Amino acid sequence: MLIGGRRYNIKLGLAVFLGISVVTAAVILYLGVDRTTWPALGRIKVRYGALAAGLMIAQWLLNGLRFQILINSFPEKVSFATSFKAFMANVFLAAMTPSQTGGGPLQIYVLNRAGVPVAKAFAGCLMGAVLSVICLVASNLVVLGFSADLRAGMGHHVGTVFTIALAVLVGLAAVFLLSLVRIGWLKHGAGWLFLTLARPASAGRKYSGTRRLMRGMDQYRASMLAFAGAKRSRVVAAALVTLLAMTLNAAIAPALLAGLNAGGAPAKVFLMQYVVFFIAYFSPTPGASGVAELSNYWLTASAGVQANVLGVFTVIWRFFNSFLGVGVGAAVVLSMLGKWKRGEAAARSGESSGDEAGGPDPAARGDERVRPGIEGLE
Repeated sequence: MLIGGRRYNIKLGLAVFLGISVVTAAVILYLGVDRTTWPALGRIKVRYGALAAGLMIAQWLLNGLRFQILINSFPEKVSFATSFKAFMANVFLAAMTPSQTGGGPLQIYVLNRAGVPVAKAFAGCLMGAVLSVICLVASNLVVLGFSADLRAGMGHHVGTVFTIALAVLVGLAAVFLLSLVRIGWLKHGAGWLFLTLARPASAGRKYSGTRRLMRGMDQYRASMLAFAGAKRSRVVAAALVTLLAMTLNAAIAPALLAGLNAGGAPAKVFLMQYVVFFIAYFSPTPGASGVAELSNYWLTASAGVQANVLGVFTVIWRFFNSFLGVGVGAAVVLSMLGKWKRGEAAARSGESSGDEAGGPDPAARGDERVRPGIEGLE
């Protein structure tokens, strides 16, 4: 898939994502399934599965709403349907790329196709990502700081997670303040780092890369100034929606455990989900495959959940928490691809007719509506 001149190998990303997930699920099922598992599964309460599905759908809708709140801070407005599609496209491509790096560019592209300038789409998506990280870090600091049972269940690992969360929060605050008052320092440091890492590249590539980096940092500062000023009420609203969406997502795990009659402490499992989300968010694997499953399995095991259904619970949880969203996101992306290709084919047909009739060339007259499309899946 080609987005803004950058190609993403969807087939390879999907293969890695599914491969790691399948291997991890096999290991977890091997560890967490015995002869007593199957009789226990005969007591499943299906209504809790429906509840989990409802919580996940509500979480998707809230995430679509928060991006609409942020993007509509600007004169260019988008509908809720467009914002929702952009978010689901993000979910899909984030699972296909390392460290979820591909989701943001596709989300920006979808918004740009809807008429939002790239810089403003970038600003809204960047603020959405910042709010996600802030809410994740803050929730982990609160959960680990006030839940003695959870700290005991995590053992010596709690100190590592707590330290990472605090370091990320302090780092974000420092970068935010510097971007407002000393952007030159950040640009100098980022430029030096980029040129150091890109030393083997040609001079032309280093020059173009540096220009893109500096332009991106200027866009970052402009967006932060706007959201820190006149648009801060929208940022607060988006932050509250982010926390609500995260809460609904965390409630899926205890709902599934109730459906499996797996016992355990529902409140503890609920709080553990915030730690799992934090670990998964910074995972280097596509869609946190492997890392999310093992983290959830390990943490939930300390909450008194029946060992004979723990493996099955983890696999079902992963289906709701990831595979369901990736599937819906894939359907949304394929639908948009088809629509865009049909529109571009019609535009080319119209241009050909115009040329035959002696009409002006859209590219020659500088028609800003002509945008490069996303070219086929690899």
